[in-house]
Amino acid sequence: MRLARFLALAAALGIGIGWVGAAGDEKDTKAALLKLAAALEKNDKDAAKKLVDELKKEDLEEVMSLLKAVSKKGIDIGFKEGIETKLGTAGKKAGDMKANAEAYEKMAKIVAAVAEVAALKCTVKAKEGEKDPKKWDEWVGEMKEGAKELGEAAKAKDAKKVSAAAKKIDGACKSCHGVFRD
Repeated sequence: MRLARFLALAAALGIGIGWVGAAGDEKDTKAALLKLAAALEKNDKDAAKKLVDELKKEDLEEVMSLLKAVSKKGIDIGFKEGIETKLGTAGKKAGDMKANAEAYEKMAKIVAAVAEVAALKCTVKAKEGEKDPKKWDEWVGEMKEGAKELGEAAKAKDAKKVSAAAKKIDGACKSCHGVFRD
């Protein structure tokens, strides 16, 4: 709270403040996630590691909230309903795939970036009831695989493969949320 007030006062006074560390606020988290998506696409491992280290300091809910609808402050990829919802509907039918191939590619990159952060954010260190780090890793792996498949399918403009990849991601997310969300 004090930091936020200090930064607001500094901005109002026109004092430039360099900030290194966690993304800190919604805009910075969104910008960092988009940079991570770009680094992953370029296979820039050093930049990706640095950005993952920055984003792992953020609350996972905040990072994942970027998959929500734009009206709920999610990342705009061209779909009104947001990435989270679009994964569910594309998993049923990706008939709009050809007209929106670029948006699906962007969605795949963002999902891959979220998966990189999620991989480091398991809520338990050892098995506690249904919560098992091995299952967390399995679902994150499915999310990563699905994101890769979604990107490839979107580039190929293959609606059936887009649908299958979206189902894989959506299924992994729902399985994990069913166990780990309180």
